[in-house]
Amino acid sequence: MSEPTASAYQDSSLPKYAVGVVHYRSYADLERCLASVKVQSIAPAAVLVADADAHHELLEEARSRHPAVAFEAVPNRGYAAGANRLLDRIARAQPDVDFVLLLNPDVQLEPFFVENLVAAMVEEPEVAIGTGKLLRPGGTLLDSAGIRLPANRRPRDRGSEQPDHGQFDRREYVFGATGAAMMLRRAALADLAIEGEVFDEDFFLYYEDTDLSWRANLLGWRVLYEPSARGIHTRAWRRGRRLQIPAEIRHHSFKNHYLQLIKNEPTRTLVRRLPAILLWELLRLGFALACDRALLPAYPHAWRLGGRALRKRRTLQLRRCHYGELRPSLPRV
Repeated sequence: MSEPTASAYQDSSLPKYAVGVVHYRSYADLERCLASVKVQSIAPAAVLVADADAHHELLEEARSRHPAVAFEAVPNRGYAAGANRLLDRIARAQPDVDFVLLLNPDVQLEPFFVENLVAAMVEEPEVAIGTGKLLRPGGTLLDSAGIRLPANRRPRDRGSEQPDHGQFDRREYVFGATGAAMMLRRAALADLAIEGEVFDEDFFLYYEDTDLSWRANLLGWRVLYEPSARGIHTRAWRRGRRLQIPAEIRHHSFKNHYLQLIKNEPTRTLVRRLPAILLWELLRLGFALACDRALLPAYPHAWRLGGRALRKRRTLQLRRCHYGELRPSLPRV
């Protein structure tokens, strides 16, 4: 297939960005997502969709409605692999792009989402990852105002399911950004990649966004929350709907908690937070035994991948030492 081409409407005086969407069988969502990208106040240099269900007739309809969008059939190897593929294609086809916005199909952006978020990141050169305020359908409940990392090391979306009363209307640094709508500074990606992967493909899906955010913090980069960049996130996995999520997806979410902990938690902080972590792990085990036994195979799966996670941890620790000399003034997790 042909490579994506630059938009005729891109203002050359503004930082260029591209959009990538990892898609699997959510065609109605994809249509709304692409429509919201099309009306952005700053047009993207390119829009790409990595599709893991490329033979579906609905995809052909989407192609015909969005001729400027570059669709690519990819094997279904999970969100992380799809996102990495998009980043690689953008790097080859649009090497002068400054930012890449990765979206889930179930996200709809307000028209000034990109302009406001890019403007904030341009002012903050130490920011590698940017995120905005995501709301649930209807626009009254918050979905995510960035991600925080509690003592038990289970990342949480800030404000999730709270009424939006302006309590998160201040631009600030946060621990992480949800992969549903994550803006990446391309100049930071070489620093953030480990073994050639920006997103860890062992994760398949879920927590690859917080793993990347954690790594960015450890390496002295920042994650920025800009509340004026607003969007709607439908989000299939909500409170009370857990068992409606396929068991395979719940499995990956459960196992990836351990992979990101192995890779990223510094030894000095692990000792201090061990009581909170152990209590949380007992609760997780009890929940799996009592309520969701489909999660139990995630334990041996995480064990099998633990060796690779440790190897990546060693790479990260060596890089932290190097960056500590280059950027000693920046905070560390």
